Amino acid sequence: MVRLSGDRQKRILLMLLGVTVLAGGCQFTGVSEGGRERCRQRGAGAGDPVRAALAYVRCLPTTDRSLAIENATSRAAAARQAALDACRSRQQRISALMASLREAEQELAAARNAPFRPSEAAPPPLDARREARYRQEDQQLDRERYEAAFDAWEQRVAGQRARWREERATRIESAQARLDRDFLALKTLQPDLFNAPESIEFDPEVARRVTNGCEGTG
Repeated sequence: MVRLSGDRQKRILLMLLGVTVLAGGCQFTGVSEGGRERCRQRGAGAGDPVRAALAYVRCLPTTDRSLAIENATSRAAAARQAALDACRSRQQRISALMASLREAEQELAAARNAPFRPSEAAPPPLDARREARYRQEDQQLDRERYEAAFDAWEQRVAGQRARWREERATRIESAQARLDRDFLALKTLQPDLFNAPESIEFDPEVARRVTNGCEGTG
């Protein structure tokens, strides 16, 4: 009977192992399909069938644990990124509302304090010394013309004042509504942002904290 040398037996056994594994005959119970696919990919890059089979077999015992660690790491990174994105979005929202509230406050003050200015000056009064040189009839005509011009001016100014009051009331209402909206939104997002329950002044420390970045998130 012909006996095979040890090296030849080893080569034949390895060849048979490679063929068996690649053919799907080598089954490791409890290994997920994802783990098997990873091991197949690693074996495919090993070169010849024997090395591929060995790489595949060596990979199987630890592949699911490696995949679990990678998946957990990936989920943790995704959670940190989601928390960071949420923090930045909230920070941008609060900063924008704070700026909008200050602008609304300025608009409200400007609307309330805006003076009325007629678009034209009143007709200049008659010059008494010059009028004294005219005849009585001419003086009377000048006074009538001046009074008519002054009355017309007053009517125009009265119309302008009425329109100014309407526009001023609209500006005040709009600015107050904007300020109220921003105030309520900020109270919802950051209840401790203001110095007092009904105050629109920011607490400096809280304002610094909520707008100072999200580096520590996650």
